[in-house]
Amino acid sequence: MLKRPTLFALTTLASAILTACGGGGSGGNEAPKTTLSGTVADGYLKGAAVCLDINGNGVCDSGDPSTVTTDGGKYTLSGITAGDETKYPVLVSVPATAIDSDNPTGTVGKAYFLSSPAGKGSFVSPLTTLVQQKVAAGASIDTAESTMKALLSITDTTVSLFSDYVAAQGTAVQTDTTSAGHYARAHEAAKVVAKSLQAGYDALKSDSNPKAVHKVLLAQAEDALIIQKATATDTTNPTFSTAGVVAADSPNTLKKIVAYEKGSSVAATQTVNIDFDVVAGSQAVTCGAALTGLGTKATSGQVKDLRFYITNVLLIDAQGNYVPVKLDENANQSRDVALIDFEDATGKCPTSTGTAASYKSIAGKVAPGTYVGVALTLGVPVKSADADKASLNHSDTTAATTPALLTSASMAWSWQSGRKFSKIEFVPDALITRPTGTTTTWNVHLGSTGCKGDPTKGVVTACTNPNRMDFSFAAFNASTQKIVLDLAELFKNSDLSYDGGGAAGCMSGTTDPECAGIFQALQIDLTNGLPINAGAAQRVFAVKAK
Repeated sequence: MLKRPTLFALTTLASAILTACGGGGSGGNEAPKTTLSGTVADGYLKGAAVCLDINGNGVCDSGDPSTVTTDGGKYTLSGITAGDETKYPVLVSVPATAIDSDNPTGTVGKAYFLSSPAGKGSFVSPLTTLVQQKVAAGASIDTAESTMKALLSITDTTVSLFSDYVAAQGTAVQTDTTSAGHYARAHEAAKVVAKSLQAGYDALKSDSNPKAVHKVLLAQAEDALIIQKATATDTTNPTFSTAGVVAADSPNTLKKIVAYEKGSSVAATQTVNIDFDVVAGSQAVTCGAALTGLGTKATSGQVKDLRFYITNVLLIDAQGNYVPVKLDENANQSRDVALIDFEDATGKCPTSTGTAASYKSIAGKVAPGTYVGVALTLGVPVKSADADKASLNHSDTTAATTPALLTSASMAWSWQSGRKFSKIEFVPDALITRPTGTTTTWNVHLGSTGCKGDPTKGVVTACTNPNRMDFSFAAFNASTQKIVLDLAELFKNSDLSYDGGGAAGCMSGTTDPECAGIFQALQIDLTNGLPINAGAAQRVFAVKAK
């Protein structure tokens, strides 16, 4: 990923506005000029940058007629060559400082983007942005709009997604079956799309290929609508809500999907092998090793199980570009997900659910180059990054697209119908004290929570708390170094001799008292399940010499 200014950067637009508004000569051969006026909304948006994307690159640059929205989301593009107003799409950059009439006392807080198809710029909204994405993929405007109206259960033929839904809804609510009610539903659905775009945009806005970024984020936003409709009490008259709408996947997941969407003319032929290890401070960790001094009470004991999924392996070059590693296909790797397995059915590790086989190194291919760093994710993505976009974290285990490494019963999380991203289990030498008795095992089962959707019915499942851990190392040499999981760092904020309630240890519950320390170590926000500053401060994983 090339480092570059924010998509539709306002600094670039300022230059474009001066160019567009700077007048011009009156040469006899100059093409006639015209203007294009319209409205930009989630609620009406003031302070958003608007342009006509004449060169079709998905970004506003100095050659594009540009302006900034005023009160009521109004804009007028001037200096347009006559005819261009119906030939090119309208693009909008909504900065964090923009004002939304839905909440006029504050700013929108996070940047995002909008667009509308060529000739339909009189009203630009999150819904017209979804329509434009389908048009860009080859659909007609009518077909794209009909598809979106069907998703929103808008059956009134008089309702248009290119009409100002704010004005048209009046005092109606989205459960009303009148045309005004349908416009109210469109407005609420637009809020969902906008929030979804905001959730993932910051991680990708510096990418050099805005079209790929748009495609990835809009697919995620549409999934949010699909899930809400599929889980609605009344799917013929569903309601939409921004509650719980977050980035469905981690920033590293989105980066990897964007990298695949961009494609590459250079084949991934350079071999990559990354080794993993586990320690507890200075102590080597195996299933039979006696460990001491762990957690806040210097607890001693042994590991009972230690497995975790790694995905989104990206190498970083000296220019800061992220290049995806395509993992080889084998029993422990598939769909760019690897199951790292240190459980070997010895010591405390159970022979009933474990195996003697372990897996401590991942293998793949990358485009030839010189790489200085690496980025990874602890977890399983919502979907695969490849063209199939197969459901992974929540999937029908009988489906042909579900890799065998994701069908392991011991890594399944039945109450969330998904995967345990980590299964790290520690047995102290003394029993663990609980308010209502004792227990033997202190667990770290990381996984997504607050999940909706049914993969067996073809509905992508997303969760309010993704709980995927992103981490990276600016300096990493795979030939001389390995990535090490340090249990001393994982447990440093935890009392392994006590459990205050709920499931023993931490099983990712937001109210589980044992999860605060674990999530702090993993650098995941326990309240929303998102990485904290891309995991920059985490110390659970480290780079060490082989």
